Amino acid sequence: MAEPGHLPKIEAKWQSAWEREHVYVARADAGRPKWYSTVPYPYMNGYQHLGFGTSFLRAEFQSRFRRMLGYNVLHPQGFHCTGLPILGAAKRIAEKEPKQWEILRAMGIPDREIPKFADPMHWIEVFPAATMEDLKALGAAVDWTRSFITTPLNPPYDAFVRWQFHRLKDGGYVRIDKHPVIWCPKDQAPIGDHDRLEGEGETPMEYTLLKFPLADGRFLVAATIRPETVFGQTNLWVDPDAEYVVARVGDERWILNDLASKKLSEQGKAVAIESRVHGAELLGKDAVAPAINRAIPILPGSFIDQGRGTGIVTSVPSDAPDDYVALRDLQQDDRLLAKYDLDAERIRAIQPIPIIRTPGWGPLPGVEIVDRLGIRNQRDREKLEQAKAEVYKTGFYRGVLNENCGPFAGVRVEVAKEEIRKELTSKGLADMMYEPSGLVICRCMTPAIVKVVDNQWFLSYADPAWKAKVHEAIASMDLYPEALRKWFDYVTDWLRDWPCAHHRGLGTILPWDSNWVIESLSDSTIYMAYYTIAHALQGGALRSSVPWAQRLDDAFFDFVFFGKGTAKAVASRLGLEADVIDGLRQEFTYWYPLDLRNTGKDLVQNHMTFCLFAHTAIFPKEQWPRGYGVNGWVRLAGRKMSKSRGNVWYIREAVREWGADVIRLTVANAGDGLDDPNVDMDFAESAKARIEEWLRFATSKHATRKEHHGIDAWFLSVLSRSIQASRTAMEGMNYKAALRHGYFDLQASWSWYVRRSEGRPHADVLRRFIEVQTKLLAPFVPHVAEEIWHRLGGDGFVVNAGYPEAISAEVDPRAETAEVLLQSTLADVREILKVTGIAPKRLALYTAPAWKVHVHRTARELAKKGAIPMNVLMERAIAEPGMRERAKEVAAFAKKVAEDLRHAKPDDLERFASVDEFAMFRENLGFLEKELRVKVDVYRADDTKRWDPSKKADHAVPGRPAIYVG
Repeated sequence: MAEPGHLPKIEAKWQSAWEREHVYVARADAGRPKWYSTVPYPYMNGYQHLGFGTSFLRAEFQSRFRRMLGYNVLHPQGFHCTGLPILGAAKRIAEKEPKQWEILRAMGIPDREIPKFADPMHWIEVFPAATMEDLKALGAAVDWTRSFITTPLNPPYDAFVRWQFHRLKDGGYVRIDKHPVIWCPKDQAPIGDHDRLEGEGETPMEYTLLKFPLADGRFLVAATIRPETVFGQTNLWVDPDAEYVVARVGDERWILNDLASKKLSEQGKAVAIESRVHGAELLGKDAVAPAINRAIPILPGSFIDQGRGTGIVTSVPSDAPDDYVALRDLQQDDRLLAKYDLDAERIRAIQPIPIIRTPGWGPLPGVEIVDRLGIRNQRDREKLEQAKAEVYKTGFYRGVLNENCGPFAGVRVEVAKEEIRKELTSKGLADMMYEPSGLVICRCMTPAIVKVVDNQWFLSYADPAWKAKVHEAIASMDLYPEALRKWFDYVTDWLRDWPCAHHRGLGTILPWDSNWVIESLSDSTIYMAYYTIAHALQGGALRSSVPWAQRLDDAFFDFVFFGKGTAKAVASRLGLEADVIDGLRQEFTYWYPLDLRNTGKDLVQNHMTFCLFAHTAIFPKEQWPRGYGVNGWVRLAGRKMSKSRGNVWYIREAVREWGADVIRLTVANAGDGLDDPNVDMDFAESAKARIEEWLRFATSKHATRKEHHGIDAWFLSVLSRSIQASRTAMEGMNYKAALRHGYFDLQASWSWYVRRSEGRPHADVLRRFIEVQTKLLAPFVPHVAEEIWHRLGGDGFVVNAGYPEAISAEVDPRAETAEVLLQSTLADVREILKVTGIAPKRLALYTAPAWKVHVHRTARELAKKGAIPMNVLMERAIAEPGMRERAKEVAAFAKKVAEDLRHAKPDDLERFASVDEFAMFRENLGFLEKELRVKVDVYRADDTKRWDPSKKADHAVPGRPAIYVG
């Protein structure tokens, strides 16, 4: 008998057994269907938390499920070490930076060990091995013979990345030019997504710099992402408390903030600071607005974000809620108008100018939404951000410029935006600058800027022809959930050229230019192909020491992946037999393409889409990925888990506290689709008790019977339906639903079955239930499932056993309908007793009379064919002998039945078929009397000898007997 507290021993026991027997080691087998599943390799700058663990497990659950369906399954796992984060973190340890020191301490690294992390190589020695250890403790079904680390520390993988970039360059997908990049001013290097503490997916965004000439020849320069709104300008906003600079830019003198001048210097402009000016000095002056060529006043604006743009903002209150609210506040603020000696009458006369027609909005959307949301003033930031997003989104995608917009009247906003920018720029009325599309913080804690880099190598993701191939790939894929399809199409459309190399960091040297290191997201897009041959190249080690694998060249990968050249020629250069190279070619062609890649939704906008771009550039269509799964961000106690916020739960801590199977079941139940899964500790507590109880139940002796009862057919029918529902949910990666169908609902059905069986289930039913339940749980709690399987004498390992099959002969709609009727009637009686407070001495049930059964049956037959015409229903109903005499009753009942069945599903229409309600209740009189502790009688409503003191029988209808309590 299982005892509480044995779970850790059971988990260690079966993890050792699986490893000893090489259960998850996968090799090509042409005689079996294959399933190939992966997750993006995690970055090795620390222990892995349950965010990665959740994405990993969702793919691993699927791998286990497919294994039980008979697939030959490959599920490998590698470890990512390239990029800047490890170098930066090591440097901060060397500098004894307190925050970085505390990050390692919070992971559980002892203080005496932390100084070792000043060496970047120490990170690579520690964390890949630790992650393997953590995943093994979680029960990971991984082929560890294919694991590896990245960087030149692992020569065969390094050679693979060089081959990948040669193929991309040969195809014209890697180019060199001036290019804007997200840049760390402290590290003096581009920072890719993996190099960021915050801001993954943010890219350089182009701002239009509008130039407003003053009377003295200087220009106020305002940055905007909405040049199409220039026709609605009413004033300029300047922060009176900010200090601005007068900078010579080319032949012009610009007024903007100091930070903007520094950003422009990094973006290829010659900028020389001449003097400084306080914002208050500019207030009340006029500047000429570009495009409309009209003098507008400079007014005080305290809401301006001096960290973004130029610190000067042009005001378009018709379509910018911030501008409208700031203008309204100023117009009502006598003190502020007086403080800066502003022309109050002129300012109060400023009115928003309508410029965009948008379906669903009036002429002034900015004003309309402020009124609708009840925004009080400029401090109501949350509502203002909501208002701004809503107005901009609808206006940009659906709006058309109106008659106030001169030559652009009638032009769609999304077209006019670029055309107006071009025209203003060509006339010298505007320029441009870049900002990150959102806040980006480097892992060194420095806020990022955008720098225009000369001779930057980049992947040309903006190439329309390349995008078209990616859209084709997306259309051919299985996506979990299906809602991902539009998201991937959207990301593909907006993705711009991506800088793919920088001058420092860990990683592969760009093969044709040794001054560059390939960026960490750019070198990690097709390594799923490497997994297919990694077992031979790595020799079972993270850092390969296989002699011939140190000498790989492009010709090796061309043959293995494309079949180009001959195995004999490749083998000869490497000093191998040709059949070794042929074998690797067979491994690749057997396993590829990838069947499933699963990750968190933060990687949709970069890695997952980059993966599609690289595959469509390098491989033929038949080797493009077949399936992607994406899950939401893991939440603990309702908060998104994030290292930067200190809200993390490491896998090792979770397993140590709860055990692998409890964590696995908790993750499976946390949520499906793109909703953020919530790791619920209350559920974990109950899961532990449930797992221990199932182990005890499944391995204990039970009182059983050999004779069959009607309830046996019901449970076996429910069991087969649960199997099918679970299988369908598993195929769709809907694990919470799979647990509901195949565990929680099934356990509830078993409890009812035992209750109906008076504690003595049929021996065969019990055995089948234990076997099915154990197998249904095996993908989620494999350790306990394995223990049960072996204690019961199962063949081999349960993780390799067949997934339960629904037996069509077991499905018995009659038995299910009868039991539902019994349960609902029992519930109705209890509700009556609860409401009335009666302590009954006698109870009677009346089943529907034959004429109502006939009308109901006739209506169901009509409903199966579509609508239920009342004239046809009545004609057929009264055709039966004796029905015409009660035509009024029949008509009333027929109308009600037709309404009830109007939207019935096919299963509902079958629900009453073949069930003799009177016989069913008579058969279960003993059970009803035991449950209700009262004498129960059953009558047909049209039985003239029935006992019916309250005339209840008249209310009986098919599927709901009338009830008398007395």
